[in-house]
Amino acid sequence: MKSLLYLAMALLTLCLACEKTDEKYKDYAPGGEIVYAGKADSLKVYPGRERIELVWLLTTDATITSARVYWNNRKDSTNVLVKRTNGVDTIRLMLDKMNEGPYTFQVYNYNNRGDASIKTTINGDVYGDFYESTLLNRLIKTKTKVNNTLKLDWQDADPRAVGIKMYYKQPDGTDKTRFVPVTEKTTLLDVIPLNNTLEYHTLYKPLSAAIDTFSAARVSVNF
Repeated sequence: MKSLLYLAMALLTLCLACEKTDEKYKDYAPGGEIVYAGKADSLKVYPGRERIELVWLLTTDATITSARVYWNNRKDSTNVLVKRTNGVDTIRLMLDKMNEGPYTFQVYNYNNRGDASIKTTINGDVYGDFYESTLLNRLIKTKTKVNNTLKLDWQDADPRAVGIKMYYKQPDGTDKTRFVPVTEKTTLLDVIPLNNTLEYHTLYKPLSAAIDTFSAARVSVNF
């Protein structure tokens, strides 16, 4: 008798659990089975100066017609209209006038029935004046004048640096600009700049994928 009572109690508990699970599912998906649009694939970010570009792929779902991107804890968002082709499509979104700092982006695709995809999340940074104020110029190790030429030996460069831009006047007074690659350790000028003076600043990219270049403050060098 006790065994039958225990069995009845167990079956009642199981039924109640099933009802709760079913009710929870109905609350989540009142129409029945959940249908998702194809999600953003291979999402990447490309940081820049007060802007950032998001790029992702549309691979399998031909019914996708739009996407929505959220950031700032979903306080800010924007829509992207999508026109699918027969192959893999690349979606590019440039976000301008962004405040400097770190961001987390959430991307949802939507199909022509309004079904959303599972979100795709990525982190990215926007750079600006504060970042640029922290940049230092590559230092000159030695300056050597030989006849009518100038030899500059550089110290090792910051790994983020992409090169140096130099500005000086030639002996006849005309302006001259020269780019020095970051890999160059010695720079030779075939003239002595007018007034024995030149200016330069070091150019940087915070990441190799950055879409903008930043620079340290311009400095003057006498020799």
